[in-house]
Order: sequence, then C-alpha cells, then structure tokens
Amino acid sequence: MKFLLTIFASLLLFNCNQPVSETKKDLALLNKDEILEVNRPDYTYYYDTITHDLYEIKLGVLDLGDDEYELVINMRLLNDSFFVSPNEKRDFKGKFAVFYDDTAHLTLSSEMEEIPKAIGEMDPHVFMDGKVKVVRDQTRYVQKVKRNSKEDFNSSANLQFVIEPSCTLEKIPLSIVNQGGYLKFYLRGC
Repeated sequence: MKFLLTIFASLLLFNCNQPVSETKKDLALLNKDEILEVNRPDYTYYYDTITHDLYEIKLGVLDLGDDEYELVINMRLLNDSFFVSPNEKRDFKGKFAVFYDDTAHLTLSSEMEEIPKAIGEMDPHVFMDGKVKVVRDQTRYVQKVKRNSKEDFNSSANLQFVIEPSCTLEKIPLSIVNQGGYLKFYLRGC
C-alpha cells in the first residue's frame, strides 16, 4: 500500500511541475483594443436616459481633468434590433452618427470611439455584396472633447441612425451644456 501511495504522490508531483507551453498571449482571440475590462469601474455621470421599444440610450460625461471630457453614449439594444456601425467603410445613409451644430465652446479631440468595435457580418440583401459592420450588442460610444470656455454655454447636437429591423430613421436632439463649471450631456427638447 505504501508503494502505491508513493507512486501516486510522485506522479502527481511531477505532473504539477510540467511547464506550460501556451502563454496567455497565445490564447487571446481579441486584439488589445477590443478587450473590455468587465470589472473596471465606470465613473461616467449619466444625465439622461432615452427608452424605446428597440433600444435604450444613456447620455453621460466623464471628466478627465484639465478641461478635457468624454461625451458618452451608451447604447443597449432590445428585441433583436441592430444598426450600422459608424466604423463601416461603405456609405450608408443610416449609419450611427452624431452631428454637432455648434463647436465654438468645444474642441473635438478625436474620432468617436466604439467599444467594443463592431464585427462585419454577411448581409443577405442583394445590394450589399459582402460584409457589413453592424451593432447588435450593448455598445459604448465615446467622443473626447476639450472645453474652450469656462463661461456658461449651450451647444446642440443630433444623434442619428436607422434602427433595424423596423428600418426607421431615428433623429435624437441632444444638448451639451456648461453650467456653473459642470459639463452636461442630455436630451434636448421634450
């Protein structure tokens, strides 16, 4: 019995000390910029929520310091809805886009970032001829801006996209307001 226990213990000891041939880098399937940090805290202050049968939109601002901010649009899709990504190379009239009417008080620092990035999928429509980048999952859009003025101001913008499968053009009026030193991002109008 001691002999069997000795053999079992030695086999267990030698098998546990085997070097691992694959590294974590080799096992990763996503690029570094496509990886989401799930447990990363979100310090974005959300000012407004827009709810629809096919989507929910949260508008927020993240203060980066030194008058730099991130305007955040958090899109949650419902009931198997989807839309064309702003990163789609081909020209679609209904691509997700934000149009800023007045940027005198703000400087757009970079292109709008999509997190996670949409993946191209085959579109069965006869006129598409290939893959189209569509968004089907919860996605966060981030626009970095620099505030040029500490005085109070109100700038407007419009969020526009075609929501599928209903094929309706959604135009959502937005406001970017600096009031009392705080930058706010919310739904304009009703």
